[in-house]
Amino acid sequence: MMTTDLREYRPGSHHVADLTLVGYDVEATDGPLGRVEQDAGDHLLVDTRPWVPGAPVLVPIGTVARVDHLELVVQLDCPRARIRFAPPPAAVELTGGGPAAADRASRSGAHPGS
Repeated sequence: MMTTDLREYRPGSHHVADLTLVGYDVEATDGPLGRVEQDAGDHLLVDTRPWVPGAPVLVPIGTVARVDHLELVVQLDCPRARIRFAPPPAAVELTGGGPAAADRASRSGAHPGS
């Protein structure tokens, strides 16, 4: 049985190393989860307000099953309930998305920081 490192993207997830996922929608196996606020390399800070008001969560990139760069969607391989057990944002030092994030947010109609 192959084990998955939760700090690395899976082979075949279609992640592009020089692109940040800020502004992408996040979908769990049982429905929408939220939107990526920050792409910190080994995890994503996801604003889950549509699902859990005022509760950003850290999602390990090892749970990413697929990234659709045309539709700007990150698909996870787990249900939303599993994300409830993700570490709180204060548990990890977060970094900004950088210029690539601002560029993608402008293409998707989103505003950086919103």
